[in-house]
Amino acid sequence: MWYFIIALMVLIVVVLGAVAWKMWRRVFLEEQNRKGANVAEEQAKALAAQEKLDYIFESLNVIASSIVNDQVRIAEGCIRMAVLMDSLPLSCESKHYFSPVFEVYNQTRHIPTHQQWKALDRKQQKKFEQELFAIEGKLNSQVRDIMASVAEKPFTMNSYIKKH
Repeated sequence: MWYFIIALMVLIVVVLGAVAWKMWRRVFLEEQNRKGANVAEEQAKALAAQEKLDYIFESLNVIASSIVNDQVRIAEGCIRMAVLMDSLPLSCESKHYFSPVFEVYNQTRHIPTHQQWKALDRKQQKKFEQELFAIEGKLNSQVRDIMASVAEKPFTMNSYIKKH
């Protein structure tokens, strides 16, 4: 009779151990799956961020080339570049180097664009055009030198960007 009770107790302990091991295994696998999903999600975010940076770099290089080849006026190119560069972690040297681009941008921020430009009468447009020509004339050589330099050494992760 005692053998039967001891065997029953051992059987209960073995069954409880097997259940505990099965539950622990399930929790472990779920944790591994969750970690795998998090890694995949982080990789997807990193890829999306890299694609965004690549798009910005390509856009900056195209704008610089367009200014060098006189396909876009200096003010418009500087405005577009400044907006794009604001989203980059530029090094202090790069910020200083591109200061004429930001200067053109800051001096032209008040000038209406798109629909607001079209809504202006011809006299107001002429006034703003003269202002643009004056700003472009003042910073023309500096901006063109910068754009020629960018055409020679295009934007990449290894150029112009702050190193961490």
